[in-house]
Amino acid sequence: MSASIEVYNPLTAYNSAISKLEKNGIRATKQRRVLAKLIFDKGKRHISAENLFDEVKKEERKISMATVYNTLKQFTTLGLIREIVVDQNKSLYCNNNQSHYHLYIEDEGKVIDIPTKNIDLDIPSIPACLQLHDIDVIVRIRTLKEKKS
Repeated sequence: MSASIEVYNPLTAYNSAISKLEKNGIRATKQRRVLAKLIFDKGKRHISAENLFDEVKKEERKISMATVYNTLKQFTTLGLIREIVVDQNKSLYCNNNQSHYHLYIEDEGKVIDIPTKNIDLDIPSIPACLQLHDIDVIVRIRTLKEKKS
């Protein structure tokens, strides 16, 4: 029996995001729609607020950086995207909602998805009054520096 592979569909992801906004009482304003389209239209990806803002400017849209940050926060709170804090001054946002972890190539500032089956975790017992909500794993790597002779 083969495992089913979920194919990413940008239109479905976008429509799902807009629907979830409306179900949660958040208006799907023109700015939110533009940002959702940019976030979900290019397949599974990791994007910073700054890169998203640059994409907004390339499309000659008038959306402030504050609106970009606020929308990313709202989308994260609703579970539409995941925030990946790669260091104390930088976050990237992941639009892949399937269960997975991340590989962060520090010297390139690049994030790659790692399927959960590729990481073996020994999760400690959780007290009965608590419930496991999520697990974030970021594996940080760097390019090897060649030794000088």
